[in-house]
Amino acid sequence: MNYYNQYFNGIFWIPDRDKKKVIATLFIDENGSATISSLQPLEDETDITDKWGETKLVLGYLNCHSDSKTYSVKLYDTYKSYQSIGPLDKIKYKSDNILIASAYDSEIESNLYNILMLSSDELNNWIPISGFDFNTKIDKKFEISHLYNQPDIIKLFKNKDFSVYLYFRASTNFQRRRKSHIIETVFINIEPNAPFEITELSKIRKSIERLFSLILFKPFLSKVIELRTKGRATYKAIKKSNKPDYGLGKEIEFEIFTKYSNSIFEKWYEKQKTLELAIINFFSVYGQKGVLIENKFLTYISILENYHKNHINKNGYLKTRLEYLLNNSSLASQLKKLDEYAERLKITRNYHAHLEEKHKAKSLKSEEILKTNYLLEFIIREIFLREIGINLNSIIPHNVERYIIELNN
Repeated sequence: MNYYNQYFNGIFWIPDRDKKKVIATLFIDENGSATISSLQPLEDETDITDKWGETKLVLGYLNCHSDSKTYSVKLYDTYKSYQSIGPLDKIKYKSDNILIASAYDSEIESNLYNILMLSSDELNNWIPISGFDFNTKIDKKFEISHLYNQPDIIKLFKNKDFSVYLYFRASTNFQRRRKSHIIETVFINIEPNAPFEITELSKIRKSIERLFSLILFKPFLSKVIELRTKGRATYKAIKKSNKPDYGLGKEIEFEIFTKYSNSIFEKWYEKQKTLELAIINFFSVYGQKGVLIENKFLTYISILENYHKNHINKNGYLKTRLEYLLNNSSLASQLKKLDEYAERLKITRNYHAHLEEKHKAKSLKSEEILKTNYLLEFIIREIFLREIGINLNSIIPHNVERYIIELNN
């Protein structure tokens, strides 16, 4: 079902006020933002101090214009965006945080979820396992068979709080006469031992996405986010994420990851506390479009400086810290003028952080900063991977390799 750019008729209400249901129209735009248009207010003005305030949750049952199916919808952080007064009052409410289920959920007012399911194109492209089995014969008479057997789940991690595993899901579609297809999708399923509320969703999702960004060496953003309720209803998050800016990194091999996945997850959750600020700062700019390359550079240098200060040696200067981390990376054997390069990184940082004109002539130019950012991303990622027990020598990306050749010449 395509939910975007679609109109739905439905009834809506605020939890615990199901006797005050409002008939309205819901429109979901191309980005996944929803607008409810109604002739009646969802709330009584006497119930809230500010009639333009935010409502934590609005519930609804929908009927799509293009079919006769019933859908269940949950709109979080809903606010009044428009109101006109006249012969017919018209009120609009907007939400950028919508969950929708393609079925009637009799327990829609429950705000507890049992499973979070994440999928992305990066995940599907990385995992080699598939349930497809093709067989084509062209001798004498053309014959083709198309079989699908769902692969077993792949367990990645389990502790006293939750389990993480890979789940394979297939769907079929008969588009029209003589045309059909089967689509297989891989999901990361996170299943807590106790049900969780929607407020915990962002924290759980971001932690998983950040780990897989390091594993795949490219920004991992879930293209599909689904939640399963205690009553077994499956809701899909409609909001679209901004497309990340991809680098040219090399992912950890799938077989190596699955072999050591339990240990990797265990150390990831352990190290998140001590590396939290560094991780947050890194992913605030890594793969993000629209970030100035100079700001990205300053963030990466700050991460390296503080990592050395907090985990290696409290005493030291910026240049010596950078030189130490370069020397302990996979790039050390390739960089011939490491001392000079560390000095230029220091000068460039001082020029852009303190705007000291005396450093301008010796600082890196814009094109060099762009290439340096790729190099620094590689080093930071390698540090994070070592912290979670992955000590394999990373394959140096082509763009970093070419830049090192330039530096050596």
